[in-house]
Amino acid sequence: MGGRVGLSAICLFVGFSIGCGSSSGNSTGQVRFLQASPNVPLVNVLVDGKSVSANLGYGHNTGYVSMKSGSRRVEFMPASGGAAVLDQTIAVGSSSNQTLVATGSSSSATGIVLADGGTTATTGDGYVRVVNAASNMGIADVYIVAAGISIVGTKPAASGLGLNQSSSYQLVVAGNFDVFFTTPGTTNVILSTGPLSLTASTNETLVAYDDASGGSTYQVLTDQ
Repeated sequence: MGGRVGLSAICLFVGFSIGCGSSSGNSTGQVRFLQASPNVPLVNVLVDGKSVSANLGYGHNTGYVSMKSGSRRVEFMPASGGAAVLDQTIAVGSSSNQTLVATGSSSSATGIVLADGGTTATTGDGYVRVVNAASNMGIADVYIVAAGISIVGTKPAASGLGLNQSSSYQLVVAGNFDVFFTTPGTTNVILSTGPLSLTASTNETLVAYDDASGGSTYQVLTDQ
């Protein structure tokens, strides 16, 4: 599952104030949902009781969904029926872009809410943010380096990044880069991505989360 995932769940136009690209005259924000809990079944994503995405599977994201700003109730409901595996109220900012990452087990799933973007474009550079949503990994130091460069003697981009924590956006030279998660205070690698590509003036978020087969995997999201 490691690498970029471009699959999006089906977006349902519901004819109400919530939906993909719905317009109501009120202020709106955009929220993207990533299902990163490995033992959760296919879910329907509901916002204030209205479906915005159906059959969202592990490792998949919805893409950005437009909705009214303000306090919104988000539920991940098993597509096959049953109680919500995630039931959380989030604050949607006006004209904001946010990502909710569902992580943890089906009995204790939680949603990490991230504010996306907000960086200043720099010619020839982009920004990369890292999220630790991998309980199998634990606390880690994070290195972001040009592809092929050793992390020995390099300062971490984020030190002691704990579970369900996010680094700030890091300015990175556009081109190929690698991300390494290591045991804190060492260069002992827990997870490495291999070469990834960054386009100038873009924001990217790399989310590390539990692999269904054990250990950790990751996904790279392009932020608005």
